[in-house]
Amino acid sequence: MILEYLQPDPSLLDGATVLLRAAYYAASLGAAGMGLFLAGFGHRLDAGGLAHARRWLLGTALAGILLSLLALLLRAHVLSGGEALFDGAVWRAMMISRIGDAFWLRVAGLGLLALAASPWPVAAALAAMGALVTAASYAAMGHSTLFRPRQELSALVTLHLLAVGFWIGSLPLLARAARLGEAALIAAWSRAALAMVAVVFLAGGITACLLVPRWDLLLAAWYGWGLMAKLILVFGLIALAAWHRLRLVPALATGGEAARLRLARSIRAEAWLALLVFWAAAEMVSVHPMDAGHRINP
Repeated sequence: MILEYLQPDPSLLDGATVLLRAAYYAASLGAAGMGLFLAGFGHRLDAGGLAHARRWLLGTALAGILLSLLALLLRAHVLSGGEALFDGAVWRAMMISRIGDAFWLRVAGLGLLALAASPWPVAAALAAMGALVTAASYAAMGHSTLFRPRQELSALVTLHLLAVGFWIGSLPLLARAARLGEAALIAAWSRAALAMVAVVFLAGGITACLLVPRWDLLLAAWYGWGLMAKLILVFGLIALAAWHRLRLVPALATGGEAARLRLARSIRAEAWLALLVFWAAAEMVSVHPMDAGHRINP
């Protein structure tokens, strides 16, 4: 939204779509992360914890589907010039393009995640498959389709987003665990999260290097400013996560109710900061990596 309004000919509609894009990023990748959390740590949850996690998973998956549909309608509105929203030719062209590929992949992945919210024996497998398909949908269109090596970029984007989803999507579930003083669960998740943070930086860093071959020109493009903002926010997330791991989680064993509430509040703050990361990512993908004046529609 901010980058759009800094363009020579800003569009109110295109600016508003950045917020919609950030919202479906948060919902779809949040659902993917919750699915991975359930697949990996569901056996550690009691009946109440499982019910709580499944409600969150179902709600975020359905929200992701709804927001993706709204984004698709908005794309049709933009492509038709706002005059033929339900023009069959526009929709046919759109749905056989990369736009349609990404949409159907995302809806399929979120559908699997919604099914994984059920108490079926295969729920963990559905959650893992749904998370993978949802993350892969973001590699079906966007910057990774504009550069080579195409397959490697797609794999890196998918891996990066799986790790991001696991980290950020777990936060609402960890806040409840903190309130209940479930230190063992949080400690086990933290050990897995260390590997995920490494994946976030490794896959994201390689992807950035492939997308931006001229680092000396990075800040000459709006993409570079968006990337810098995203990195600052991510470092803020890492600082909070480190504070949790080193100070607040160990305090759960001896700190009583006050320690629980303090950790839960800090995790909620981390979740709000994560929403700003999604916003920065939505800003980034609205512009071309190497051209300050080129806009990429949602």
